[in-house]
Amino acid sequence: MELSQAHLRYLLAIGRLAREQTAVSSAQVARALQVSRPSVTRMLTILAEKDLVTKERYGKITLTETGAALARQLQAGLRDLERRLPALGLELDREETAAVAGALAAALPEHCLRKLCTTGSGEAMGSAPTE
Repeated sequence: MELSQAHLRYLLAIGRLAREQTAVSSAQVARALQVSRPSVTRMLTILAEKDLVTKERYGKITLTETGAALARQLQAGLRDLERRLPALGLELDREETAAVAGALAAALPEHCLRKLCTTGSGEAMGSAPTE
């Protein structure tokens, strides 16, 4: 499944928001990403076509099983990058480390991102979760 840097940003934001409550609103996503609500609406349509989110009539957004698994894999990959960055000796604070990890993950070629986001069970990013 082809996912752009923007797709990944939105998926991560929805995943973070969904940890606090199951269904989130487009306004919450817009605030989290500092983008307009029309931008969120356009991206949600794309993510829904990829079966990563569902949109209810009154704007509630939920991750599908595939979307939730992918968001978890992406978050685990980001945490791994955050753990590795201090070894570079850049003297980044926690917020800077998170920002650099996100920027690096967004800039990685898809094959590298897939490797980074492979879970311990060998489940690759974007693959259907196994039961």
